[in-house]
Amino acid sequence: MNHPCLVTILSGVVIVCMTGGCNTGQRERLVTGYDQLRQQNENLTRDLADRDRTIAALKVQVDDLTTFDSDTPADLFAVTKVEIVRLTGGSDYDGKPGHDGVTVHLRLRDADGDIHKAAGRFTIQLLDNRDLGSPRVLGVYKFHDPEQIKKAWFGKFGTSHFTFKCPLKAGDNLTGLTDVDVKVEFLDYLTGRRITAVKQVPISIVAH
Repeated sequence: MNHPCLVTILSGVVIVCMTGGCNTGQRERLVTGYDQLRQQNENLTRDLADRDRTIAALKVQVDDLTTFDSDTPADLFAVTKVEIVRLTGGSDYDGKPGHDGVTVHLRLRDADGDIHKAAGRFTIQLLDNRDLGSPRVLGVYKFHDPEQIKKAWFGKFGTSHFTFKCPLKAGDNLTGLTDVDVKVEFLDYLTGRRITAVKQVPISIVAH
């Protein structure tokens, strides 16, 4: 039995009780039950209406998608290049002399060379390549959280780039280090492609 029928039946019972067929305690319990069931019925009615609207919207979306040709270029403006911006380099995060990290500025570009704001994951490595035969990884920084990436975007005053701070580990032997290699990998959510870039940037380490 569905809820509308239950509400109707219980409503009739409540009317009978109100006309003297039940005692006060029974009448109060029935009235309370009727109110609860009526509220449940109203909630279900709203849920069904929401479901019907969702189904209708999805049907329109499916109908639209089926009209596209098989060669429709969904990735027409997809990212094809990640660019390490010139301002990337050593940074002071602790207020003491010398650099203790690298701030990395990145731009994404499409096939036409236009700057592109896209969703995906960034992974940055800092490498010490003073010994070319045995490069040393100074740090790996994963920026995968969507909210974190949104906050890293700067699109005002002609900037249009992502900025990520990559602090170096305290205690690492960095004496004499004058530059680091920045290796960036961008995983594009749209295409699934992994796009990389590498650039050597300056850094100034001061012995404390």
